[in-house]
Amino acid sequence: MATGRGGNTEDMPSVPAFLSARTMRWLNVGLAIWAACWIGLAAYTAYEVASLRALSHTVVKAGAATESTGHALAAIGHLPFVGGQITQLAEQAVQAGASARSSGASTAATVDRLAVLLGIAIALIPTVPLLALYLPLLLSWRRDRAAVRQAVARWDGEVGLDAFLARRALVHMRFDELRALGYDGTEGSAPNSELAAAELRRLGLDRPARRVVALRRSREPVSR
Repeated sequence: MATGRGGNTEDMPSVPAFLSARTMRWLNVGLAIWAACWIGLAAYTAYEVASLRALSHTVVKAGAATESTGHALAAIGHLPFVGGQITQLAEQAVQAGASARSSGASTAATVDRLAVLLGIAIALIPTVPLLALYLPLLLSWRRDRAAVRQAVARWDGEVGLDAFLARRALVHMRFDELRALGYDGTEGSAPNSELAAAELRRLGLDRPARRVVALRRSREPVSR
């Protein structure tokens, strides 16, 4: 199946930007704070788990001390009567010390891996699904906003563009906002130019300077 001309996803139509530029800014800030909080929690958790390596080092030191004690006992294993028992104890101490050192070193490596994995999981699991939902909305919103900006740059001042932007304002703006502009659905309501300007403000866009000057002049009273 084709996904537009040439299979380019950029040719696909974008969803109209029903959210205002101010709302999108708040969403961006909220998402950044959300991600920062979870990344901070992930870093703290990884640090706390990594601190457990101290226990592994303690086990390694204890094992080394036990092994050293076993070697010391082996040195006096030639004593008569008790030499055999001392030699047996020395061998057990050396084996126990070596086992403790090996286990402590292995535990330290496991703790390091666990700290990294926990940190990554805590940082990504709450954030990635939210980004997967938000990024398509953000990209679609920006495509629609860019399309409106290009239309204004190309056809600003045309009646058809003002009517198009006015219809968008009627769809996306609350009725109390429309009433504040003087729109009540009657023939004497606010003209399309007023609604079009409100829609552009909602998207965080400005008209070209020449259009703003022309609108201001049209509103000035004619002096006699």
